Amino acid sequence: MPTNRVLVVDDDAAIRQLFTTLLRRHGYEVESACDGREGLIRLRDHDDDYCAVILDLMMPVTNGFEMLEILEHEKPDALQRIIVTTGVSRNDLQKLDSSRVFALIRKPFDIHELLSKVGECSSRASMVR
Repeated sequence: MPTNRVLVVDDDAAIRQLFTTLLRRHGYEVESACDGREGLIRLRDHDDDYCAVILDLMMPVTNGFEMLEILEHEKPDALQRIIVTTGVSRNDLQKLDSSRVFALIRKPFDIHELLSKVGECSSRASMVR
């Protein structure tokens, strides 16, 4: 199983494309989902294939908070490969137990920080396998 595959879950097509281009330039295979429902389908079918999941919190259909809650019950180990990216207020972030996910990156994000966190997550996933 590859340890360099990343899933990007974000409803903003421009952000998905930015992450995809950036990560591919750094040697990652990238798949994307436009909302939490599609992201859950991909994780349910291919959970072990992803070294990292970049997840936006604010999305239609199934948002990131809901997706995390579902994963908590269905695939709790997957939570340690999730990098949350969000622009929500600090008050809204109180709903998120950030200790359950690998990392939290606030928007606007620093590209170097994002790449660093994906690299760390990938390295950890490689050691577990």
